[in-house]
Amino acid sequence: MNVLVANLAGVKVEADGSVKHFIKAGSRWPMTIGKSRSVDYYPFPFWLAYTLAVLKRDTKADARGLDGVVLDLTGDELLKEIVARKPGLLVVELASLTLADDLAFLTQVKAATGCKVVVCGNYATVTHKELLAENDCLDFAVRGEYELAVRDLVLALMDGGDVSGVLGLAWKGPEGVVVNEARPLLADLDELPFPDRDDFPATIYPDFTLYSPCINILSSRGCPCGCVYCQERHVMYASPKYRARSAKSVVDEMQYCQERFGARQFYFDDQSFVVRKPHVMEICEEITRRGLKVPWTVMGDAMFVDREMLAAMAKAGCIGMKFGVESAEQSILKTIGKPLDLEKAKQVAKWCKELGIRTHATFCLGLPGETEETIRKSMAYMEEIEVDTAQVSKAVPYPGTPMYKWAQENGYLTTTDLSRFDGMGSSIISYPGLSAEDIDRWYAEFSRRVARKKVLKYLLEPGQSFSIMAEMVRRKGLASLLKSLYTFVRRAF
Repeated sequence: MNVLVANLAGVKVEADGSVKHFIKAGSRWPMTIGKSRSVDYYPFPFWLAYTLAVLKRDTKADARGLDGVVLDLTGDELLKEIVARKPGLLVVELASLTLADDLAFLTQVKAATGCKVVVCGNYATVTHKELLAENDCLDFAVRGEYELAVRDLVLALMDGGDVSGVLGLAWKGPEGVVVNEARPLLADLDELPFPDRDDFPATIYPDFTLYSPCINILSSRGCPCGCVYCQERHVMYASPKYRARSAKSVVDEMQYCQERFGARQFYFDDQSFVVRKPHVMEICEEITRRGLKVPWTVMGDAMFVDREMLAAMAKAGCIGMKFGVESAEQSILKTIGKPLDLEKAKQVAKWCKELGIRTHATFCLGLPGETEETIRKSMAYMEEIEVDTAQVSKAVPYPGTPMYKWAQENGYLTTTDLSRFDGMGSSIISYPGLSAEDIDRWYAEFSRRVARKKVLKYLLEPGQSFSIMAEMVRRKGLASLLKSLYTFVRRAF
């Protein structure tokens, strides 16, 4: 049986010739990332890559992978690739932002190949019944973590086709959609193989990259916090449970990637790498014990770290940490379920600076309780906190999250058109005292201030800035660097 695990096309060419580039699988939320064929940010599609690795290990299927986002493919180009590979089963994630286009594309795939199609991911988890009932091009849907469910589906199809025992699966029976029993969360992450980095090429997914090639890696799943907008917490896992891999497994993977792919940096894209101190300390100790000399960066959280942990991370090679602030209004943080102390975040930024760890703070406009005054507070806080760089986005309440239900029940959504649920587009949230247009206007001002802070940082640290720019040239070429510099300066001024 031929199985193709695919990230659907990321490039859309409009009727007027304009281009949109989307990111889909691998991103915590789908979004329009640029208006050109090639962009600077490609998240690694961990779920798809783990699924492919499991299929290669546990089945006799001819399983292969294909990423239409990182390869900058249009739908027509991806369709040709799929037809040429003649899959019997196509495994994809559906992105809410591009849902209509993706379903139309899968209809073309079905007509051209006759293959079975299984959809996975956040949106399929929330709407599996409707998707299967309303779309002839779809055969199966998986809820939540899907690596082992897809494996069991493939084994069942290869063994006669009885899928009634596949946990986590929804499928079309003779009398309508059948929803099998839910699959419990994977208890031991070490049971998974390393994600496939051959068909999903390891070295072409830059994220928080200071040295190329930078390899993306996960050391854990889950987060004990309950941020109301988080799809992983409320949809994919539907649980506050935190699960960590063993330090041995994590560092084994780092060594493998260094030897196999020439990794010069790693980026830990956990929901939060720093949730459990013993886990972090064990990884740092294992890296140090083996003498692994490869720098690494992490997605972290200011709320979980202390100076001892950060010092151990720095000693073991950590050179950067992202963390979410979201808002400088403590009442908003409480409302959204993020137990962050804003003074602690400032202290963490200072500790990181002392230890040589670069910091990147994220902010989000339009969260529950937002006002013009809270936005002003967040902008002032962003300018005060001693981080190297920052970013700002607009709150998007995706289906299946508590924020979506709250916004829908209170009439705060300006639209239910999923193609507008885009953190880089116009706001779809409007409050009585803060309209969608107000949020867009403040976002533009916040973005200018973020860009100015970044430009100033680069000017004050020319040596480090030159190193970063050299890596950009090495990775994408001089033209891409000049385009990025122009964009930064234009945003700032």
